[in-house]
Amino acid sequence: MQTVILAAGNGSRLSATRSGLPKPLVRVAGRTLIEHALDQAEAAGVQEAIIVTGNGADQLEAHLESVETALSLRLVHNSRFHEPNGVSLLCAEPYVRGSFYLQMADHVFARPVLQLLDRGSILPEEPLRLLVDFHPVNLDELDATKVRARDGLITAIGKELDRYDAVDTGCFRLDRRVFQALDDAARNEPPSVTHGMRRLIAERQLMGVGLMGVRWTDVDTPEDMAKAELLLGAQRRRSRECEVGAA
Repeated sequence: MQTVILAAGNGSRLSATRSGLPKPLVRVAGRTLIEHALDQAEAAGVQEAIIVTGNGADQLEAHLESVETALSLRLVHNSRFHEPNGVSLLCAEPYVRGSFYLQMADHVFARPVLQLLDRGSILPEEPLRLLVDFHPVNLDELDATKVRARDGLITAIGKELDRYDAVDTGCFRLDRRVFQALDDAARNEPPSVTHGMRRLIAERQLMGVGLMGVRWTDVDTPEDMAKAELLLGAQRRRSRECEVGAA
């Protein structure tokens, strides 16, 4: 199993707390954002992580050389990292072998969630999967990517939706169909991941998988970073308490 982690963006809204670091190297609860993403992938049984770099690629590569992980890491550079994130996903296409997860490097979760996308049988003709939160907490409504859903299928996606059922968590289970969707979208403009999802939605090829009872946040601003510190710090304390109790 592979995962693709998008780690190419500028993260300009977090710049006040970064000290010149690329966003994936910002530390939350003692670990960098990219390490939290790798922890998620490892917990889901992933063997290879394809990490798409862009801004600060040399710094990110140097840091990853020192990270202890069971995953095989493949770094792919997106020289067009100023463009929408679908361009980064297309950079991973030559290295993807089949079904894969897609993660955003700046989304953190209180516990492992990727494996939720594997529930039930997964057949090649089935819709692709997006993990969605039907009951988000502390939602930045203007910035959140929202979705509408009906009978398990996603019917609309975008930040501009005024009526929605859930929020996109940035975790997907995809296959090569998504690259065709992005290629189709790129005929008109550089594509975002959302553009690709809209192409899949038009073909009834994207379903929502509900995230239940797991806190998470998208780390875009200093305020988000403070939320993430509280979220992951509380989880670490609970883990230590469990270890002490077991001993």
